[in-house]
Amino acid sequence: MSSGGFRFARGNLGKLLGLPRYAWGAVQARSSTRDPRLWVIGSAFGPADGALAFWRAAKALPDPPRLVWLSGSAEESAAARAHGVHAVVDRDSAEAHRLTLRAGLVAVTHGFGDVDRYGVSGAVIVQLWHGAPLKKLHGDSPAVTTLGGLERVPGVSALIRRAYRAGTSQISLFPTGSGFFAPFLASAFHLMRGQVKVLGEPRADVLFAGTRQERVAASRALLAPHLGEHAASRVVLYAPTWRDGDPDPGVPTELQWLRIEELCERFDLVLLVRPHPLGVGEYTHASSRVRLLTAQDQPESMPLLWGLDALVTDYSSMLVDYVVTGRPLVLLAPDLDAYRASRGLYVDYDWLSGGRWSTDWDDVVDRLEHLFTDPAAADAAAAHSRELALRFHEWTDGRSAQRVVAEASALVARRFS
Repeated sequence: MSSGGFRFARGNLGKLLGLPRYAWGAVQARSSTRDPRLWVIGSAFGPADGALAFWRAAKALPDPPRLVWLSGSAEESAAARAHGVHAVVDRDSAEAHRLTLRAGLVAVTHGFGDVDRYGVSGAVIVQLWHGAPLKKLHGDSPAVTTLGGLERVPGVSALIRRAYRAGTSQISLFPTGSGFFAPFLASAFHLMRGQVKVLGEPRADVLFAGTRQERVAASRALLAPHLGEHAASRVVLYAPTWRDGDPDPGVPTELQWLRIEELCERFDLVLLVRPHPLGVGEYTHASSRVRLLTAQDQPESMPLLWGLDALVTDYSSMLVDYVVTGRPLVLLAPDLDAYRASRGLYVDYDWLSGGRWSTDWDDVVDRLEHLFTDPAAADAAAAHSRELALRFHEWTDGRSAQRVVAEASALVARRFS
């Protein structure tokens, strides 16, 4: 799989070119009357993850507001309607702009482009985000505000930083799953700590629904169609993070693929490779034991996590969600020094990994073999996952979406009373 994907430099250039439209949108917003009973919701992921959980919780209110989903494509619109979302509008349309200008509340998971980015000023803005901050975000990372060489033009870097600050400081509510992450989010998005609230993440509610046995069964049922004739086998998921359009350095070599295949046969397991939706990497190796599982095949990763026997990743926030299962975590970081220097991390990687991480697939294969043959090693890995889960998840009742919607409703009532 190979794709040019999104790059921060390209997106930031678009922000600079769009500054006049942002300014005009702010003028329009000042002359618009916002309706506290109108909420618009959008997500770069489509109708999934935290945005869908938020929509469902808002829809379940005793007296729900008018909820409108702003969609980025015909496919997304169809998926939204399949989930029971009836009010769906093209987010690039004049109607979406009008609705965003009138909405009392705007909910997004990535950025204001999830809705109509030029109409959000003055609304109660709920930023649901799409993962916990392990890698540095927004204002905390020079990689996020890069302009691909235009930084050499005097004043341009300061302008893009001011644009980020002006935008993100409008956020009214940024829920998080743990006080551990709250200072990182406040710093990255230029927020006061009161705007970041430990209410739990709506996107994580699926991890805590039902009993442990029910969660595992539900995940295995979702995984089964992607496993072919090996539906009853162990499952290891490899999920590398996005590297701003650069190639994934963790792609195995041909010899390493052979070792992976041998491991899979010996321990009756399937390796599912799930590249980041925006990632770049050549995952052309495929067999009955090594299978590509893209975001198009399975849009959400969260419902899969309880069905895994191990997760291999690098700096992806997926590991924050996965550790609630108490299953082994194997970190593969072939570019750790370069990634620290370019993007940056909020956490100590040695602590995160439990004291050991891999730099290539040969070591990953050795570690997986050790985990599957040594009960003491498996127990230690499980204990480390549980330790991380205690730090990362303060709410485990599966009701975070309801808490976030209740807080959002209170903010709307205060704003427009």
